[in-house]
Amino acid sequence: MAYEALYTRGRPKTLSQLIGQEHISNALTRAISSNRLSHAYLLVGTRGTGKTSTARLLAKAMNCDRVHAAQLDGRPLEKKEIPCNRCESCRAFDTSPDNVEFDAASNRSVEDVTRLLSTAYLAPLRARVKTFIIDEVHMLSFEAVNSILKLIEEPPPNVAFFLATTELNKVPMTIRSRCQVLNFRLIPQAVIAQYLATLARRLNVGLQEEAAKKIARLAEGSMRDAMTYLDQCYAMADKEITLENVNETLGLISDENLDEIISAVKAKDRAAVGRAVTQAFSSGLAANVIAESLITRLRDIEFDMLERDEKNFAELDNFIDALRKSIGEMFGSGIPDIILEMTLMKLAAPVQNFVMTTPAQISAPPNENLDAGQKIFYHTANSLSEDKSLSFALSKAIVTKFAGDTLTLGFKSAAIANEFKKSQTQFEEAMAQSANRAIKISVEVDENLLPPAVNNLAEPARSNLVSAMKFFNASDVMKISD
Repeated sequence: MAYEALYTRGRPKTLSQLIGQEHISNALTRAISSNRLSHAYLLVGTRGTGKTSTARLLAKAMNCDRVHAAQLDGRPLEKKEIPCNRCESCRAFDTSPDNVEFDAASNRSVEDVTRLLSTAYLAPLRARVKTFIIDEVHMLSFEAVNSILKLIEEPPPNVAFFLATTELNKVPMTIRSRCQVLNFRLIPQAVIAQYLATLARRLNVGLQEEAAKKIARLAEGSMRDAMTYLDQCYAMADKEITLENVNETLGLISDENLDEIISAVKAKDRAAVGRAVTQAFSSGLAANVIAESLITRLRDIEFDMLERDEKNFAELDNFIDALRKSIGEMFGSGIPDIILEMTLMKLAAPVQNFVMTTPAQISAPPNENLDAGQKIFYHTANSLSEDKSLSFALSKAIVTKFAGDTLTLGFKSAAIANEFKKSQTQFEEAMAQSANRAIKISVEVDENLLPPAVNNLAEPARSNLVSAMKFFNASDVMKISD
């Protein structure tokens, strides 16, 4: 016998097995118990949330002998009894000529619908109610919709319609107003992960919690997608499905690789960024997939920070915005890999713009611990980017010295230096958080200082640029870019 896909084996057999749609299963249980079912239902929701499965359960329950007996006796029913799946009617449901399933996506003409509904006025051959399940009803042509409208408006006795759609806005109001609408919600990730663990136990295979969460996140609220992913991983795994199995089987980038990229960007280490991105590309993934994975990972990090009651999200928000912009630039571009690399490189070492100033004597600044001081300075400056006045003052600051616990900032203008002093305490507190130790700031004003674009460069780039400025007799640069 051919292998049966997990999403068909895992279909709900009763209303109690309808996962993530308790509001619908509860309402239908009450309606069936009180024998107040409608002749037409419109099931609305995104793919894989249980619309067609619910239509089949409801159609089967309408003809279930045990359900009918309970209705006659006035006995309330439980969800696990609807339908019973043991009576003759339930066992014959899949092969019954009185149950008609129709795909409107591939049979959308008026001739197709007319041929389908030609038997609607005939009495059921075996069942109590003749049921018509029409999937993707929004795909029907205008004439086809009109052909079923009269049937739904004045239905023959013992006929029920179940119309499923993913796009309610495309279903005419004349149809919607004659049906009871059941709205299917996206299934929460936690619910999907828990159900996947149950399925894995039935398959006699282990499923790591992190692997289940990863599959649930990829499913985006669709139980069918989640079961398809699990089925694929089950086919490739041995005795246990791990997070590594999921990443390898589904062609995903690992969280460790994503964390390496994020950590390198936070540390302002361009070399580490280059190594981590190269490793990500070696997995064969497209640049936009890596960027989207980074955004998802940053989102998870931000929610973890919320749980810890942390409030400094400026750096993460800038990171996410830059990645979103790069994804837009990738579409239609012939160099998506380079776009992602340069985006991450700029995040690791932000570029600043400077304008011409008056000529000044050029001298190379001391280099003692400057690189370490600049990393701390720029990391803190980025976290305070929302403060416009402070950001302007910081863009004019020059890290001239970093010794011990004192960072010296130079300004070519006394006015800008005074503007910075207004927020100096705030900046020192933020810098202490970035460096995990208290650091004091010393402010000095010197009109002969090199511009920040030169002074804050690491060696040997600093010396090379100083030599070039001496050669061209230039006191400043118009614009420094990568």
